[in-house]
Amino acid sequence: MSAMSQKLFYCLVGLAFNLWGIVSPKSAAHGAYRLFGRPPKPNLRPKELQFIDTARQVRCTVAGYPVVEYHWGPENGEMILLCYGWRYNAGRWRHYVPVLLNAGYRVIAYDPPGHGLNSGRFCNVILNSEIQEGLIGKYGRPAAVLAHSFGGASAVRAISRLTPEIRPKRAVIMASFSHAARLFEAYRDAIGLWPGVYDNLVREVEVIVGKPLEDFDFAKLGSSLHDIQTLLVHDPNDDVTPFSNALRYHAYWPGSRLLRAHGGGHHLGLAGVTGDVLRFLVEGKVPDAAEEFTSVPPDQVPTS
Repeated sequence: MSAMSQKLFYCLVGLAFNLWGIVSPKSAAHGAYRLFGRPPKPNLRPKELQFIDTARQVRCTVAGYPVVEYHWGPENGEMILLCYGWRYNAGRWRHYVPVLLNAGYRVIAYDPPGHGLNSGRFCNVILNSEIQEGLIGKYGRPAAVLAHSFGGASAVRAISRLTPEIRPKRAVIMASFSHAARLFEAYRDAIGLWPGVYDNLVREVEVIVGKPLEDFDFAKLGSSLHDIQTLLVHDPNDDVTPFSNALRYHAYWPGSRLLRAHGGGHHLGLAGVTGDVLRFLVEGKVPDAAEEFTSVPPDQVPTS
């Protein structure tokens, strides 16, 4: 689907919800919520399928949700947990896993509902973070967590809920959004939801999660994670997740380092970026270009 066709599709979907909302605002909002949490149909390319076939695959239930786990390496090795983003699959890690295996790590990735080989139909950041938390509870303290985009925001929430003794020693958070409320606003704008439908959507989400949407500020969670050696990786020109999200994480997360991955796009698939991330995970080596944490006054932290 071209960018123009996709934009037209979103406009038509939004118009349908808006017209539905004239008759029943709450049911229209529920439909918009279900669409928001429905991943697109997985599309695994041959090279991705070939890679995930090298793993030991386990279909199970984690935190009450169906999950497909992928295991590489020795069961008694230190674990590294890999968490990919929305619309991705475990093939995303094919350039990372061989190096981590050579370093002696046990590597675990997974498919949340609606992704990869998982046939589920609904996913969101809370669900995904509960799966991550469940995997750590199941397999023990990770040496590191490597997480991208949607998986990164989920990982920050999951890590913040762990007791210090089972938190990962290192974390890499790549191109991740930092505030749930801004994500819903972006969805609203993309499909053109009218205020009445959107307000009902927000109310439904807040009833489900039991707190205001504004409270789901993942960047602020980093303020309590100073014990984790953290590398934030983000392209300043990312056209999916604005760079301001990385600045917010960096401003709140003591000890974090920020790597501006110029030219990496949202995927961050450049060989140089992959190498920097792997050296950080395996050796603890911070990239020379990474910026140290400096405390930022609250009124100067980006809002999204």
